[in-house]
This record gives sequence, structure tokens and C-alpha cells, in this order.
Amino acid sequence: MPEITKSIVRKTSISPRNTWIKFDANGHSSFLNVDKYEIMRQVRIDARDFRILDPLLSYPSTILGREDVIVLNLEHIKAIITAKEVFLLDPTSEDVVPVVRALLRRLCTIDTNQGDDIQDNSPLEIEVDEDD
Repeated sequence: MPEITKSIVRKTSISPRNTWIKFDANGHSSFLNVDKYEIMRQVRIDARDFRILDPLLSYPSTILGREDVIVLNLEHIKAIITAKEVFLLDPTSEDVVPVVRALLRRLCTIDTNQGDDIQDNSPLEIEVDEDD
């Protein structure tokens, strides 16, 4: 029998490119101007999960927790969070700029305090307890 290979097939229409900002754990950031397929490839996310981030579609505020990624849609804040990186959609939007600044400030503070025994006074902490 012939071997069947699976691949992602793009439709003939060109997917629009969106601007994202990518933060790493050290607070380094870079702007990305990529289509959704490139983001889905980088973070290994399913199209159905990525759909809630589409700015052209209306979805209620949602936080999806997956095995390796958190997909966040909170009104104007659309983000993908992995263990090593955070991706924010449309970082130049007036609603997103304050979040970008706060995240940069926090990541830089964490980087400079690394190794110190200074207590973190974060206003929010999420703790996950998984039962096996």
C-alpha cells in the first residue's frame, strides 16, 4: 500500500499577517509579523484553539489550558503563553500597550532579582495542583 503523509495544507487565499510581540523569560522581546500558521507552528497549537484569538471573530473572554500552552483571550488582550515564551497579539494597540509595558517591567525585575532571596509581591499567583 502507498504511504500516506499528513501535512498542513494552506488554502489558496493568503492568510493575513498579524503583528505579535514575543517575550522570553529574560525579558527580551521581539516583534513578529507573521501569519497564523507560523504562530501555530512555533507554539504547537491546534487551529481550533487558535481560533479564539482571531480578531475578526467574536469570542467571549476565555482561558484555555492545554498540555504545553495557555491560550488567553481577555477582550483586547490576546496571548499565547508557553513555559519559555509569551506571545501578545497587536502589541501597538492602545489597549495592549499598558500590558506590554507591565510585562516588560516585571520580566526585567525578575531577571535582575534572579538568585536573590527577595520575596515576590505579585498581586496574583496561580497554583495548579494536578492529580495523577
